[in-house]
Amino acid sequence: MSRLVSFAVLIGILIVIVVLFYQVMAVFLLPLFMAALLGVVFQPLYRWAFDKFWKNRYVAAGVTTFLVLLMVLAPAGLVVTMAALQSISVIERVQATDVAGKAKGLRQKFELDIPDKVDLHQFDATLNHWREQQSLGSIPQVSRQDVNILLRRLDRLSKAVAEIQGVEAPSEVALRAALQSLATKESQTLEQDDAIRDVDLEFRQYRRAYLGGSLKGWLKEIANPSDEQLEGVLKRVTSSAGSPLLSLGGDTLAIVGKTLLGIVITLASLFFFLAEGETMVNAVVRLSPLEEKYVRELVEEFVRVCRAVVTATLLSAVVQGLLAGVGFYFAGLQNAVALLMLLTMVLAMVPFTGAATVWVPVCLYLYFVEGRPGAAIMLAVYGAGVISTVDNFIKPMVLHGQSNLHPLLALLSVLGGVQALGPIGIVVGPMVVVFLQTILKILQRELLSIDRLAAAAGMPLGTTARVALPVVTPPVVPPPATENPS
Repeated sequence: MSRLVSFAVLIGILIVIVVLFYQVMAVFLLPLFMAALLGVVFQPLYRWAFDKFWKNRYVAAGVTTFLVLLMVLAPAGLVVTMAALQSISVIERVQATDVAGKAKGLRQKFELDIPDKVDLHQFDATLNHWREQQSLGSIPQVSRQDVNILLRRLDRLSKAVAEIQGVEAPSEVALRAALQSLATKESQTLEQDDAIRDVDLEFRQYRRAYLGGSLKGWLKEIANPSDEQLEGVLKRVTSSAGSPLLSLGGDTLAIVGKTLLGIVITLASLFFFLAEGETMVNAVVRLSPLEEKYVRELVEEFVRVCRAVVTATLLSAVVQGLLAGVGFYFAGLQNAVALLMLLTMVLAMVPFTGAATVWVPVCLYLYFVEGRPGAAIMLAVYGAGVISTVDNFIKPMVLHGQSNLHPLLALLSVLGGVQALGPIGIVVGPMVVVFLQTILKILQRELLSIDRLAAAAGMPLGTTARVALPVVTPPVVPPPATENPS
């Protein structure tokens, strides 16, 4: 009994220590993971350095860490810095651009203007107010003056449509008759409530015809935001994207300091992972409650995933980003090449959509905003034929036929990883799914082994208890006595 109490207390202390350990190390989990990832990916480089530098582990680890700093972290830091500076320039250009004027030009070009949209929106707002009161169970207070205002707005809408050549004016007879009927009803009566519903129904049909049909009306509503809505959207975008960059305050310094600390921890961890990786694995094997073969299988799976899936994904993303940067440069977007290239590298790791998430909106921007259809079409052809196609050649070359996640599972793991962990979730999400598959395979093998032992013991399949077979000793039969012939 005392041993059970002692064991329970030990488990409780272990749980408390693990929770405290996680709270202490939570800030460093991302740098440690990145160091482990880099250590696995650049293991061949470490082995080369180990053979070249007198087979000294620490010297080889130092050389490899320095080369990783030059080949990976320094270029990545340069691209991020350039992207930050270019994002500031883009934000300033957006703030200085007459967005409302450009939007008006696009609406006129594609015939998406709404004639007299102010009266139309005010007419709709009045009926919305009445509908809200009806939904609460009350009858709206509608005066004769309110109805006359709606009739005058209807006259102005009809006049606005009549002034546009080539546009068929919608029939207003039914809506005008419904309004005139509403004007004759006594206020705060059921008859007036029914008349309001008739006006609302007729206005919906009139509005649909006024906007040119359901589909075109939907497009016109999107293309005709109010000035307040447009200004609010621009203010939210520029403030959310530019405030960390434009204000050199405490938050910015804290972000920079945290990033530098993470890089230092990543480099230091990478050095020790390379120099003492085998020793660390052996220590984990000794301390882990799992059997040694299972721990080593998980480590091997981590190495396999990093070298196959992660390396292929990262390499493909980098190549796609560089190719996209070339396309953006020749498309005339020199002031935002680094920013768009960085976005392409990050979003290229997302399955299905990939790099098209960046170059497709850029093509639309070139065509509709800057008015350069030739550059937009050429960039679209280049994006579809080169940027998004190169992924189909790089990944098979790196994977060499190794198994990969199902595309749907890969997409969900990436999206879930990004939502939970941020950008690093693009890499961590698929690895978590692969580890889960590996653990389920180990559990399946263990259950099959237990079933085989149970079957050997004469128990039905699925029995988890080990039953010892009774040992049956056959009786000893003495040999028959032989007669003496003499």
